[in-house]
Amino acid sequence: MKHNTRHFLKQTLNASLLTAAIGTLGKLSGKNLGKGVGLGVFITALGAQTLISTPAYAMSESDINAYSSAMRTAANNQNIAQISKLIADDAIISLTRNNKTMSLGKEDYLQLLQKSWAKASNYRYQISISDVVITGNQARAQVVTTETWIQDGKPVTIKTASRATLSQVGSNTVLLRSVAQVTVN
Repeated sequence: MKHNTRHFLKQTLNASLLTAAIGTLGKLSGKNLGKGVGLGVFITALGAQTLISTPAYAMSESDINAYSSAMRTAANNQNIAQISKLIADDAIISLTRNNKTMSLGKEDYLQLLQKSWAKASNYRYQISISDVVITGNQARAQVVTTETWIQDGKPVTIKTASRATLSQVGSNTVLLRSVAQVTVN
């Protein structure tokens, strides 16, 4: 018998024992709880045991790679709506440049990005994710991004090295936290 089938049968047995115990308590107290209550308790107990024993969705290296690819594509296409989907609503992005630090929420970061794009031509974005440590539905990683463009006829390069936390929300990987050092050339 497969492990999952044995596990399901064990859960069913435990839930039925709980239902029988409740039925016995009903008889001892002199009150008839009825078959509907017993069946309801059985289904509830089985559902609760299944929920408790089901492991949370864990991130994988392929989730990280898919996030990286999606971010690269969205940024290179200057698709703010897609980038918005790749950043958690409660994200905190801390940027340090020339010993000055600013912390931005998602909306502030997206506005800053749009302002930069408005001044730029021939925008290109690269992302590299390394040193990934996955724990459950979160991953911590070293993220290096390089953005290049032409502004006022001059080439601009911004390199950002950050320690980021990515989180799995449903089937989507999103940026949750980022502490970044920004270098402008």
